Amino acid sequence: RVDSSNYNPLLAWSTGCQLVALNFQTQDAFLRLNDGRFRENGNCGYVLKPSSLMAKDPTYVESPVRMSIRVLSGSCLPKPKGSRTGDCIDPYIKISVFDVKKGEKESITSYPTSIAPSNGFCPIWGQEKFSFTVEKWSVAMLQLTVLDKTKDEFIASASIPTSCLRRGIRSVKLYDVTNTRSGAFDFARLLVAIKLGHLTAEI
Repeated sequence: RVDSSNYNPLLAWSTGCQLVALNFQTQDAFLRLNDGRFRENGNCGYVLKPSSLMAKDPTYVESPVRMSIRVLSGSCLPKPKGSRTGDCIDPYIKISVFDVKKGEKESITSYPTSIAPSNGFCPIWGQEKFSFTVEKWSVAMLQLTVLDKTKDEFIASASIPTSCLRRGIRSVKLYDVTNTRSGAFDFARLLVAIKLGHLTAEI
């Protein structure tokens, strides 16, 4: 790769790689996935391999999980690039699930929410429910990206391993493009409702 772009690290993680080389100078969605993966243990070292790789039974297969998400509201969303001046933002959320299908193919499923016009302080969504089928639960990642509709500018994001998700209404901290929560991002959060359920195989 000669243009400093990044690739999707999920396939490597799903095969047991614990050191995946990425270009840290390119702040893109894939680098934010890496930040979210290692935030799981407080950014202090390795993350265990998926349970499917450590299972003694070679025929062990993870069962798919049905996940539904509603973004209820936001709080103290900053302006793009942390700017202190400019018009009110028109935020919307891009909800993405990064998964590995059939153990060999990377998959990205994304849905946008509606737009909350001229409201970055306390935007409310809440009515739209987005459903996903996650095959590789131990490796898949949920990414919530806040964008300003005016120019589709990046505002903030959060990348969360699906294995760390819990049912119910949850407050999600948002991070800037460099994976920090300083200045205007100190109080930036999303309120989301999460439902989880294992799919049962048809006989």
